[in-house]
Amino acid sequence: MDKGRSVYTLLYVFFAYTIMSILALIYLMPFVRSIFASFMTWAQASAYPPQWIPNPFTLENYLKLFRLSYFPRWVLNTVFVSALIVAANTVTASMAGYAFAILRFPRKELLFSALLTLLMVPPFITLIPNFILVTKLGLIDNLLGLALLGSASVSGIYLMRQYYLSFGKELFEAARIDGADPLKSFFYVALPLSKPALGALAIYQFLGSWNAFLGPLVFLRSVENFTLPVGLNFAFSRNMWTEYTPIIAGSLIASAPTIILYVLLNKYMIKGTVVSAKKG
Repeated sequence: MDKGRSVYTLLYVFFAYTIMSILALIYLMPFVRSIFASFMTWAQASAYPPQWIPNPFTLENYLKLFRLSYFPRWVLNTVFVSALIVAANTVTASMAGYAFAILRFPRKELLFSALLTLLMVPPFITLIPNFILVTKLGLIDNLLGLALLGSASVSGIYLMRQYYLSFGKELFEAARIDGADPLKSFFYVALPLSKPALGALAIYQFLGSWNAFLGPLVFLRSVENFTLPVGLNFAFSRNMWTEYTPIIAGSLIASAPTIILYVLLNKYMIKGTVVSAKKG
């Protein structure tokens, strides 16, 4: 009986790893293809059937990037905006999540339900109201205005709320008995224990803001204020055609910080997401 169960478990693990390996290869294929294409001419990269070995092998796509005078500026702009959005979301999502999870106030559940309905609204619907708002504030073509629009997220608030709910009310009740008011409970109890969720939140927000294209395209005007995705599109798009291979090379360079961040903080992202999901 035990031997039969052991064989069944072994087969289950084998098939599970096989399926996961196949899915991983499928998801990795476009990224691997982009790496090879970045060393090809466009004629070879666009050939059918697809070719994998660069012939001739060329670094011209990367050299074109570094010849762009604004390339370092676009990288710095992207870093600046992404850092502001991550910092702002860490503050707003942690405080709002704490309020919705722990504090008591009238219509709390109704307000939270109304907040969640915003997840169903397609982002492009809010473009025009946001554009009017940023224009009225005098922040059009301003990196601070772009960061302001991304300073709070519903998904971040939901993640933090679910994480704080996982603590249980007894923890905060004990802090209250010890004389801590809600603000002290947040700073001295909730916040120090929420590093995994904050790490997950920071990664998600950084990935979203680093790769954002539509928002910077709409709200930024000057070439020197462009972020990297918009700058690459501006530099290599012509009236009738687009140089895709330099854009692919630039996209690979742009993806490096996100990959490094994921490698460094993936344990926080997985732990924070798992704990929040259990409570959901």
